[in-house]
Amino acid sequence: MTKNSCVNLALFATQQKLLFADFFKLYQTAAKPCRIFVIAADANAVARVEKLVKRIKNVGFAEGKSFAEMALLQVPISFRDVASRIERWISPTRKQGPALLVVDMSWGLETNSATANFEGWPALAEALTQQSEVSIASLYNRRVLIDEQLLVALRGHPQILTSKGPVDNPHWLPSRLQTRGALREQVDFWLGAIAPELRIGTSAAALHAAEGADPMWLLRRSAEEPSTIHLDSRDRWKIRCFGRLRIYRNDGSQVNWDPPGGATRKTKTLFAYLLQKGGHGAATDELADLLWPDAKDIEAARNRLYHTVRYLRLALGQPNERDETRNYVRREGSRYVLVPPERSWLDISTFEQLCRQSQGHIKAGSSDEALICLQAADRLYTGDLFEDIPVEYADDGERDWCWSKRYWLRDMFFKVQRDAARIYLERNDYSAALAHCQKALAIDPLCEMAHAEAMQVFKAQGRREAIDRQFKLYLDSLKHFDNRPKSASLQELHRKLTA
Repeated sequence: MTKNSCVNLALFATQQKLLFADFFKLYQTAAKPCRIFVIAADANAVARVEKLVKRIKNVGFAEGKSFAEMALLQVPISFRDVASRIERWISPTRKQGPALLVVDMSWGLETNSATANFEGWPALAEALTQQSEVSIASLYNRRVLIDEQLLVALRGHPQILTSKGPVDNPHWLPSRLQTRGALREQVDFWLGAIAPELRIGTSAAALHAAEGADPMWLLRRSAEEPSTIHLDSRDRWKIRCFGRLRIYRNDGSQVNWDPPGGATRKTKTLFAYLLQKGGHGAATDELADLLWPDAKDIEAARNRLYHTVRYLRLALGQPNERDETRNYVRREGSRYVLVPPERSWLDISTFEQLCRQSQGHIKAGSSDEALICLQAADRLYTGDLFEDIPVEYADDGERDWCWSKRYWLRDMFFKVQRDAARIYLERNDYSAALAHCQKALAIDPLCEMAHAEAMQVFKAQGRREAIDRQFKLYLDSLKHFDNRPKSASLQELHRKLTA
């Protein structure tokens, strides 16, 4: 078996329950490997897939492992560790013939770290096919994974398995270009795949190495490390806005918001505000008024802003304003614009996508897929938006850049708990349903939808006294808010459930 005989393909499916069944049904028409290794969600899923695989003819060896056993749920996730475990698992049976590793890619929603670092998988799959002589099949459920993850999948595998067999993927990029290549190099590769004469060539593309990539990555590469470790060669942030504002770099380290001489609260607020403003940025006077509303004059506030911008750049790793290779806070005339590294990950964006997808699954009656999305969204919400930004900056009535968004996202979180509780109630898993209600009530004791769902659970259990107790908890909590009227709908629900 040569390295070239190993395939690296993706399957895009739409049903989680039939994910492996659909794959093996299609793959048997293309090849019949002697050894099959499967990575599935948990022990129960592994057992089901192993039973399925053993029905396939000409399979001399079949074994499965869970996400946890293969370190895919490790926090923070380490693809070096994942690769090591896969190689140790597959190597002992190498003499028994070709090997195929089949992976359920829903692990990318199991932990926040997996979601944020999902784009590292294609490079690992490519390295395994080249170095470990194993074919890789990555199974993507289109109804569960979010758009960014599906785009990573589309660019990350040279072949896609269809009803007609494996098809060459025109959108594929080698891992060296996907993780470290300049945009010009990526375009050059795609055009060359269409027609060889359209390719400029490596030497010409190298002239544009600074476009879309930090040109210093070449100097930082370590010749001693295997190629699987170079997933971290390009700068990329994982920005966590729920709870405390945090930025994680590729090496797992966090941005230190407290450089010597800087004001941590103002530095954080400046970053959060520019992040919310997006590519439009914010005017200097707007920022000065936000951070120093009581300044004697606008010129004094502008000078303070200049120093705060300087400390923000230092915190983010930009030594000075002229450092174009790491120009994370860009001055454009009278405005400042935040420019995060390309393909940086933002928890808010992923959270919103998961919430939207869960609603689509609920309307379609697909509770399994809905629950996967709801659980992933639940894990992302580790606290209110920018909860460590001082209230005098967050509660800004003139700009309202944080407060309304914070409560909108909180309401989305409450709906996540409600929808998850309803699914568990339908499955008669009352303890899980109540746990989701309690999560919402821990944040807002007056959350009406959580009280309502909890009472519905108690009704299903036949616990009249628990329904009354839940409604009394709501009324007791209401006493702390003089201006909040009683919920007519909650009172009516209590009357119906106890009639």
